[in-house]
Amino acid sequence: MAEEDLYEILGVGRTASQEEIKKAYRTLAKKYHPDRNPGNAKAEEMLKKINRAYEVLSDPEKRSNYDRFGTADFRGVDVGSFDDLFGGLFRSFGFGDFGMGRRGRYGPPQGRNLRITIPLTFEEAFFGVEKEIAFSRQTRCETCNGSGAGPGSSPRTCSTCRGNGQVMRSMGGFLRVSETCPTCEGAGEIIDSPCPKCKGSGLQKERIEIKVPIPPGVEDGMGQRIRGGGDAGQRGGPNGDLIVRFSVEPHEIFLRRGLHVILEWEIPFSVAVLGGEIEVPTMWGTSKIKVSKATAGGTRFRMRGKGVHTQDGRDGDQIVLLSIHIPTKLSKEQKKYLGKYSEVFD
Repeated sequence: MAEEDLYEILGVGRTASQEEIKKAYRTLAKKYHPDRNPGNAKAEEMLKKINRAYEVLSDPEKRSNYDRFGTADFRGVDVGSFDDLFGGLFRSFGFGDFGMGRRGRYGPPQGRNLRITIPLTFEEAFFGVEKEIAFSRQTRCETCNGSGAGPGSSPRTCSTCRGNGQVMRSMGGFLRVSETCPTCEGAGEIIDSPCPKCKGSGLQKERIEIKVPIPPGVEDGMGQRIRGGGDAGQRGGPNGDLIVRFSVEPHEIFLRRGLHVILEWEIPFSVAVLGGEIEVPTMWGTSKIKVSKATAGGTRFRMRGKGVHTQDGRDGDQIVLLSIHIPTKLSKEQKKYLGKYSEVFD
């Protein structure tokens, strides 16, 4: 499915500058934030689109890919189909199953992989959290123990492929190819008397709840694979996997760049000129910054260790980008003093 136009989502043109894109994003993120739209599913969905659009268009490399190819990355590619095309090639070079399935050459097929999206707040993704999720999946039938055969019977070996699940077909001359057996569909077995409960599939539906530990520092679009958490395979085939994707809400004032946090912070004109100490928020609480005299707008401060702290001991920083507040409404007295300032310095 083609992506929606990311420029239209943010309401900017294709030639928009990074500053215009940032401004549009912050305006829309505040408009559709959950605190202002409690219980509004449409606002929540719109916020996800806005976050995705900004993630791409604020990154020069991703934006270039999007402008050229209509997509920024490979998130839309079906992993299962990728495995069908290239999994064998990766395995032949010793890369294992590349995390895409464990179906053997013959025998019952592996169960389906299941995909679930877990919504996270900015804080949950930053500090880490344990989430309880519930979903339905196919598990082995309790009546036939997954064999698919009815009471008092059992599957018999397929006479066409002799239990291999594959048959050889001549392509002319010496060329022969291996194909899935058309009689047993690769299972290697035939069920003459199907189980009345599962109708021969060997599967039944169950509702389960599991707790997923989410480490600190995950970002929107990241995920993890839980081996064997998907559907059970038919007739004793191995389970598929549960693929969990994280959807992280944007923060009102903070932005994430890997392990680092970015904050745009406005200071009074007087502090920019005369210098002083200011307090700025961080994810770890309020901290102070010393601003030197004659500080220009756009000055960056790096606050060591105020970013994400990962479980493997890596610490990010907070980058504070200062802007200067220019008052638009002045009293007579303020205008008087500003006039004197102008006479001295201009």
